[in-house]
Amino acid sequence: MTSANKLKEWMSPFLKRSFPRLFKNILLFSKIYQIFFRGSKDKEWDSFHVQTRVGTKHLYNVYAHPDRTIWTTMFVPSEILFAMGLNPFCLEIGAALFAGFGQSARGLIEAESYGVSTDICSFHRSAIGHAFRNMFPKNKLQVATTTLCDNNTKTIKICESITGKETIVLDVPYEADDYSITYLAKQLEDFVKRLEQITGRKIKQDAFEQAIEYSNQTREKILEVNELRKDLHAPLPGSRALGFMFPAFLLIGSKLSLKFFSSLASELRTKITESKKNNKILPDDHIRILWLELKPYFKVDFLTKLEKEQGVKIAFEETNYIFWDKLDPKNPYESLAKKLITSHYNGPLERRVEVTKKLAKEYNVDGVVVFSTWGCRRNNAAVPTLKRELNKAGFPFLSLDGDCIDDHNYMPGQFSTRIEGFLEMIRGRKASELRRDTCAVGIS
Repeated sequence: MTSANKLKEWMSPFLKRSFPRLFKNILLFSKIYQIFFRGSKDKEWDSFHVQTRVGTKHLYNVYAHPDRTIWTTMFVPSEILFAMGLNPFCLEIGAALFAGFGQSARGLIEAESYGVSTDICSFHRSAIGHAFRNMFPKNKLQVATTTLCDNNTKTIKICESITGKETIVLDVPYEADDYSITYLAKQLEDFVKRLEQITGRKIKQDAFEQAIEYSNQTREKILEVNELRKDLHAPLPGSRALGFMFPAFLLIGSKLSLKFFSSLASELRTKITESKKNNKILPDDHIRILWLELKPYFKVDFLTKLEKEQGVKIAFEETNYIFWDKLDPKNPYESLAKKLITSHYNGPLERRVEVTKKLAKEYNVDGVVVFSTWGCRRNNAAVPTLKRELNKAGFPFLSLDGDCIDDHNYMPGQFSTRIEGFLEMIRGRKASELRRDTCAVGIS
């Protein structure tokens, strides 16, 4: 028995008797800790251990310091919160973490018992259920943005009824013009003033500039990783890269995010160099895929099987695309406003279509796969247009219907059939192109 387990065994009776809420949180944190450290078995990547450590440290902070914990939805600017010494806890990411250790069903059932409709996004249903179950950390207030989907504001208002704490909503405009940037920048300034009033913590200019600098440095490291991944020798598995939204979005603006991506960029560069130095033979039959949207976060291994057994290389993921410019520490509100507005998930669908086509070409993929989670009207409504435009550009397209959180909506047989058919079609297409090229060389 390790010293940590001995300590927990010795303290458990005392904690359970004297501090029931604290005891419950310690047990909960231990489970989340174990989820993160599942990746530590991967001895080939030191940077994944770094990801585990920074994620665990942040989760400890949000559970241990409720007076500094802010519940958020995706795209709330973490740079502002870290500059004020506050810790963001994203509800959607919380739902994904709980899915990882088999708690989704409990959250979904709890939400349904309170009248939450079963046809909305399971990220939000699960988060609401876990909030009702008192499984999320205590918080100071809630913050949401209107971007990505309208479930954000609805979920956060339901959570307000649970916590009794104030809710702040940031209205992100649709158009990326000067008026919209000014409009949102003013909201961000007011947001900071309200945070100061509620938390009693003042934002300091040097701390704000430091958070912006961390954000910019992290952005550069992610860009470096993204560029390295264009190399055919890049070994980074896309199944792991689909989990980078935690450090890239929630932790950005902190040393934790910078530490992970710095480690990843350095290690990836070293691995590519070693592969070339050793004249490693690359498989010539790999199918390169661009992955859109997310993945299932409950225990299922279809992505790793796809990469290890079916000759698929997830070359890049839409979620890891850097869409924003370098932030200006002297004009932080305008910079953060522009970052929020110019997301390819915000605004007209044409923006997302152009980004997707650009990525498909830059990463030289053979096809595009979108994981269409049930209840996500934003993505599912876009799929026909994405399919049409990518097919026009010469890229085969597959939409996999499933669920990121609810394992009852996972159908392995259907998944296998559709994926195998899609891969067979791509292999046939590549074989035809090879024959045509061979004939052309012979004629010439």
